[in-house]
Amino acid sequence: MLPWWFWTLLWTVLVLATLLCAVLAGFRLFRQGMKVFDTLGEASEQLSAEFAKPGTVVDYAPAGRRYPHGTEATHADPRKIKNLVRKGKAERIEARRVRRVARRTERGQAQNMQDLGLF
Repeated sequence: MLPWWFWTLLWTVLVLATLLCAVLAGFRLFRQGMKVFDTLGEASEQLSAEFAKPGTVVDYAPAGRRYPHGTEATHADPRKIKNLVRKGKAERIEARRVRRVARRTERGQAQNMQDLGLF
C-alpha cells in the first residue's frame, strides 16, 4: 500500500499537466484563429481593391421585350393578347436559334440544317 502523500502528489501532477495541456492548446488555437482573421482581412482588401477599379462594370444584355400582363392583359381584347403572346413566343424561339447558331459557329461545331433555315 502506498502512502497518502504519494496519491496527493500524483493527482496534483496529473491535474497540473492537464491544465498545462489545455492552456497550450488554447494558446495555439488562438494564434491560428488570429492568422485566419489576418488572412481574411488581406483577402477583403484585395477584393475591395479589385472592385474599386474602373471598367469592372458588367454589361448585361438588354431585358427582353415584355408583353401586357396583369390588369393590362385582363382588360384588353383577348385576340390582341393572344397575338402578342404568339409574337413574343416566335421572337424568343428565333432569338434562341440565333444564339445557338452563333454558339456552334464559335465552337466549330456542326450546324443543324433547320437552324440555318436551308430546309
